[in-house]
Amino acid sequence: MSAIEFRKLTPTFGAEVIGVAPTLEMDDETFRTVEKGWYDNSILLFRGLNMTPEQHIAFTKRLGPLHIMTPLHFNLPGHPEVLVIGNAQEEGKPIGLPRAGMGFHSDGEDKGIPNAGSFLHGVIVPDEGGDTLFADMYGAWDALPEATKRRVAGRRACYSRARLHHVHYPHLPPLTDEQRRDRPDVWHPIARRHPVTGRTSLFIGRWACEVEGMSKEEGEELIAELIAFAQQPQFIYRHTWKAGDAMLWDNRCTQHCATGFDEQKYTRRMQRTTLEGTAPILAEI
Repeated sequence: MSAIEFRKLTPTFGAEVIGVAPTLEMDDETFRTVEKGWYDNSILLFRGLNMTPEQHIAFTKRLGPLHIMTPLHFNLPGHPEVLVIGNAQEEGKPIGLPRAGMGFHSDGEDKGIPNAGSFLHGVIVPDEGGDTLFADMYGAWDALPEATKRRVAGRRACYSRARLHHVHYPHLPPLTDEQRRDRPDVWHPIARRHPVTGRTSLFIGRWACEVEGMSKEEGEELIAELIAFAQQPQFIYRHTWKAGDAMLWDNRCTQHCATGFDEQKYTRRMQRTTLEGTAPILAEI
């Protein structure tokens, strides 16, 4: 077993992992240390990685079953478990999903079973711009006023790809009737209990559009209030990417948000594996 260290990224969440191989190949004891560090810190940063897609997939599989993103347009040829993100091109054709992840969200929040985690590898990154923001949703929940906690206790929010696709992806074609049928509205608890740590997080993101038991206006107002609360500086870690960086985040207790860059000047190619999840658990308040 190699000596593993965790260097905090903020006082409250996030850590850089020190002492792992650049391929992320490791024995079981080392892996268990890294996995525990992930649950303890919610996001982990690895620097100087030199992973092949096979090694990227193999490491992520040790954390749980992998989710294959659909449609398959931007999955890595020969490795459908790897989603390519960014503006990189090959032979004049885009190979990645452009402008993905703008606006705070957790991956798969608009699906019946959201994704448990995601592991994003920076293959080519711009010299400036293209940062990723991460929000500590454990911390946001803990800091919520008690009156707000009572207000959301037992309630679920509706997440709608159909209603909000044009808002978050105006540069992409509208959803087809088939895509709308495949992504019906879903409801998830606002106070979510983590299945491993048992901690409660605030679970709310950009695909949320109404709140159970509230009028449309009241629900939208509450969603906006909760999202703004979670985006306060004390809950945020901003990551400036270097080539070879990789971020592993827990979608059950964090949110993240991509930021823009000069796409005419720079190329960005990120490769992501994604973990299958389980149905969100309503926390008892």
